[in-house]
Amino acid sequence: MINSPITDYFNAICEFRQGHPVVKGHPLRTNDPGMMTIRDALSGLKKGLQKRYKEFRDIDLTIEISRGITNLPHVLYACILPPGQLVPNGIYTVICFDVLGRGALVGCVESKVTSKGLKTVQRKRSPGLLSIDVDGASERTKYNNVFVNPKEFYYPLENENALDLHIKESLELALSLLT
Repeated sequence: MINSPITDYFNAICEFRQGHPVVKGHPLRTNDPGMMTIRDALSGLKKGLQKRYKEFRDIDLTIEISRGITNLPHVLYACILPPGQLVPNGIYTVICFDVLGRGALVGCVESKVTSKGLKTVQRKRSPGLLSIDVDGASERTKYNNVFVNPKEFYYPLENENALDLHIKESLELALSLLT
């Protein structure tokens, strides 16, 4: 498969995070002109995902991306939401980008804010850094342990076939958990 906009935006988000890693106590202001590139990359990823995953099994899906009002979120993400699901209260598929730009963790998740009691994988048990780490600075942004079927995708993403397959498997799982 030739690189698509999804691949290009995935890599652009990782490159941004490599140049602007998460540093606790040092937020990035959303109104900083230097943040235009990341806002554009997240918006482009959202458009690419909307085009590819507008519906799945004849079910309409929506895409939500991370955004901040004053500060850029520590953990950048794109969520693919089945009907009735919300980022703070739902079961859905997510692409969560590593805090250092090494790639992304992808899979079916339950909301961190409102647990649904799913059997999730405990990826992080100690304070050390994982190879793909999606824990932000606060307890509300610790996402490593909310995945049912986590899979790591590394930068640079050169071929999105495996990513597409895992997203579809994760959507199937999310839909089965909702019925």
